[in-house]
Amino acid sequence: MSSELFTMSQISHKLNVSKSSVYRSISKLNLRETSTRGKAKLYNQEAFKKIQKDLSDLNNKQSIDDSKNNSELIQELKTEVERWKSETDKRNEQIDKLTQLLDQSQRLQLDVQNKLKKLESNTTKSRENDSKGDKNNPDTNINEQNKKPSSETQKSFWKRLFR
Repeated sequence: MSSELFTMSQISHKLNVSKSSVYRSISKLNLRETSTRGKAKLYNQEAFKKIQKDLSDLNNKQSIDDSKNNSELIQELKTEVERWKSETDKRNEQIDKLTQLLDQSQRLQLDVQNKLKKLESNTTKSRENDSKGDKNNPDTNINEQNKKPSSETQKSFWKRLFR
């Protein structure tokens, strides 16, 4: 009865797992080595099958957990995407409102500038008219400058300030 014997590293290579996984499986299953070759412990075919079954069950369990984690992750990502979409929509609405307010502000500012220009031109015209009138009668300028200040302007500073 020639049964094949395997070391832990041979088992790990055949099952494509780490040596520590094989060691944990052996400890969990309370398996004893069949024999030893130097310091290496040798395990028979039956122990190999038990280790293989244990590791495949572990892999299946991990894949089920991974699929649950993946579905939970997908759901979480979907909610995250929805949240980002709603925030983006809100920001777009805010941008639209601010753009509208900016446009209104620019229109008002242009209107104010036009009114100022009109007022300045009217003031300039009235000054020109006043200066034309003053040039015709030089005595009026001298008389106005020589007048004494009125009783209003003679009041003290504090009285004028606190009327």
